[in-house]
Amino acid sequence: FFFQAEDGIRDKLVTGVQTCALPIYMPDLPGYGESFTVAKDLDPERYIQHVMDMLLGIVPSGTFRLGGFSFGGIMAAHCAARLGSRVTKLSLMGPGGFRRLGKALDMKKIPRASEGPAVMREVLDYNLRVMMCADPKAVTDEAIDLHHANVRRTRYDGRHFSLTPGLLAKRLREIQCPVQIIWGGKDALCYPDVMPRVDEVRAAMPDIRIDIIENAGHWVQFEAGAEVNRLMLDFLK
Repeated sequence: FFFQAEDGIRDKLVTGVQTCALPIYMPDLPGYGESFTVAKDLDPERYIQHVMDMLLGIVPSGTFRLGGFSFGGIMAAHCAARLGSRVTKLSLMGPGGFRRLGKALDMKKIPRASEGPAVMREVLDYNLRVMMCADPKAVTDEAIDLHHANVRRTRYDGRHFSLTPGLLAKRLREIQCPVQIIWGGKDALCYPDVMPRVDEVRAAMPDIRIDIIENAGHWVQFEAGAEVNRLMLDFLK
């Protein structure tokens, strides 16, 4: 299972996982993509329960591996902490659950539809370069199209989870299975350096596996799909 709020990785991950014949499920989280809508002010505990209900509706029994990206990463960690030995491995990419260090990102406000598609694409292009991708060459028409689809289908704001200091570390202390975290070495959300987050999770789980892809940004699985697949498959096997 792989949880995400930002799409654009299904084809890359499914292709990689199929090389070792693993079945894969990639449900959209509540309030994102094609999933059901939830109230914007929904109590955090109720939101987690919605995610748990969705997960257990697909796998009511047995064991499985779990993964997640960004906000989906902290949601996957919440589920793994609650499900105990049912989750046999947990792989996270650029997960939330940390204090934001440094200055706020200089993001542009999403324009109104009435301002036209050219203005929308210009803003999305800019925001992808600021937050999601380290390499400007990764901000292709495909990336902009995917990001636009994500923006249009986002009905919930999970930042109160992602920006809660120490939240991921707290969940890691409760998780029973091996855990991997993959970070882009130039992840803008880790500014100015990913190492304080590495130190924080290692203090919570000393045997955690950390993989850093040096020249990738926050959207690491989009920018470095082949390397992410290789690292995930090596861990999940």
